Amino acid sequence: MAADARKRIEATAAYMERHLNEPVTRETLAALADMNPEHYSRLFRKYIGTSPIDYMTELRITRAKSLIRQGDLSIVAIARQVGFVDPYYFSRRFKQAVGVSPSLYRLHRQKRIVALDYYEYFRMFGIEPVGVNSCKVSGYFADWTETATDVYGPGSMLDIERLRKLEPDLIVTEEEELEPALSAIGTTVVLQMYKDPVYDQLATIAGLTDKADDAAQWIKAYEERSSLLRHRLASAGVGNTAAVLRIRGSMLQIYGMMNMGYPLYRSLLFDPPEKIKLQSLCNRHFHSSVIVPEELPFYEADHLFVVLQPDRSTQTYWEQIRAMDIWRNYPAVRRGNVYEVDVRRWLAYDPASIAGQMDEAASLVLKERQ
Repeated sequence: MAADARKRIEATAAYMERHLNEPVTRETLAALADMNPEHYSRLFRKYIGTSPIDYMTELRITRAKSLIRQGDLSIVAIARQVGFVDPYYFSRRFKQAVGVSPSLYRLHRQKRIVALDYYEYFRMFGIEPVGVNSCKVSGYFADWTETATDVYGPGSMLDIERLRKLEPDLIVTEEEELEPALSAIGTTVVLQMYKDPVYDQLATIAGLTDKADDAAQWIKAYEERSSLLRHRLASAGVGNTAAVLRIRGSMLQIYGMMNMGYPLYRSLLFDPPEKIKLQSLCNRHFHSSVIVPEELPFYEADHLFVVLQPDRSTQTYWEQIRAMDIWRNYPAVRRGNVYEVDVRRWLAYDPASIAGQMDEAASLVLKERQ
């Protein structure tokens, strides 16, 4: 009996959600539940936790907030869409619930953005996402805990309910398989991870946030800086080729034109080793290759940037490699042009981090010539 009563109460709650713009009364709801109004109100509070009228008002205000954030309708039109005939009464109820009038809410309300990827791009524009995937945050904007909620739980699994509670207006990800679930929560944009971070991804994020002018100014400054650094490198006669070697545990990984190679090959215009050049021609999305020490001669370069994992096993293997003859004969090693860089800064692949990596790389190379 109690289970049947609960189902009927929950059915009326669902009815309210579908009929927000209609004049729904307690008597109408009680009749739908086949109960007298007083008994209906008592059971509704018992099972839902609030009165039917307060629940309906909460639904209407939540929907009104969503419509205001979309920015397309007038306050009067929004009031009618959520079931308030009198817009002045709507404004009073909205202020009671939210703390500010609908007009002020629209004026001061920034989009609520969940950045499952590309968090750093929003931070570049001074935008603080409300949700983030902490596993993807690194580089120059790794202080996400001050401003955002991690929407991933144990085992790096997306917590859909935690994300839903953030009431996002916009969700940005690069994982296409998540789009159906995310689109049910808020507007979802899926970006392609292989696009150029400076000239493609930055423009897309700028378009989503009305920051096109800011993006253009940033790119202009970046290009001026990269041009200046290239001129300094050319004047110093430092050699034309560079390579990026990552060491983690007992694994060696040589990087291509993307990710950690971007600041060297695209920003500073160093030439990659011949084999990297060929691999990139065969696969324009070439990321990296896992190699053994004996393969190092296939990736010879004038300069070598070594990215080390901060753990003991990596340090042990790094010491073993440096004791090998094949290492001592590597051109960059013979010339003293080996630079250890921080994995947390160099793994990041957003424009601000790339600009920082570019500056660091040029500084390391030029300091050797001073």
